[in-house]
Amino acid sequence: MPLLYLISCRMFEDELVHIFEEKDKSACLILIDNENVEGIEKKLNEVSVKYQKTSVEDLPSKLCSTNDFVVVLNLLEFALDANPPLLKEKVYRAIEEKGELFDGILVFYGLCGNVLGSLEKDFAYLGIPVRILKDAHGNIVDDCICAAFENRSTYVEAVIGDKRGEGTYFLTPMQAANWREMLVLAKLAPNPEDTEMMKMVFDYSGYKNVGKVDTGLCYEKEFGNIVDEFASLFGFEQILYNGSTKIAEECYHSIKKDITMLNDLE
Repeated sequence: MPLLYLISCRMFEDELVHIFEEKDKSACLILIDNENVEGIEKKLNEVSVKYQKTSVEDLPSKLCSTNDFVVVLNLLEFALDANPPLLKEKVYRAIEEKGELFDGILVFYGLCGNVLGSLEKDFAYLGIPVRILKDAHGNIVDDCICAAFENRSTYVEAVIGDKRGEGTYFLTPMQAANWREMLVLAKLAPNPEDTEMMKMVFDYSGYKNVGKVDTGLCYEKEFGNIVDEFASLFGFEQILYNGSTKIAEECYHSIKKDITMLNDLE
């Protein structure tokens, strides 16, 4: 009975739903019940993906009741993105508290302010695969925007862009759905409705464009309309980028393959 633990930022809701709807329908999915699961529950229900919920305290007993390939998903809050040291503390604590129950751990985060770059080395003592999101070349992704491209080099090219000196603010579907909250967390304004303050900060920082990163996922149905509104509010030119779910999918399937093989050898 292979057991996989996913620790993820809420920004990866869409990629996770996609994996369990399209790429791994047979997995037994268990959500850690907390204040961050409302969004992903709604999406899972909309596409009829079955799942269970449990508290952290009841998790051990839940894992003993099945012989399937089990994936336990622990979603963490957006607010951590604005505080890298706290993000590291929360991710590390989640691994330390329950990591010994699993055959492998995949962290749906990137470097995130360079605080998670040594995660795999720091948890090597567990004796199981502990991984963070990387592209096919072995590069740890910078953040959730980087993970929405096919590889890190494609993301870097997009950041540099053709219009040098003109900043681009990137929106994936989840970033778009939560852009007001994210800008407040980034301290661009004191409240989510203060678009005038946000515009002043964008102007001062040299932002001229909004990058629409289309990953091909449609769980956030208003993505296009929200990007249009965002561009209009701030006077930005829209630039379309072909995003990808490749990094999320390949990292998931790679660790699943490895822990399944190790489990079969025992």
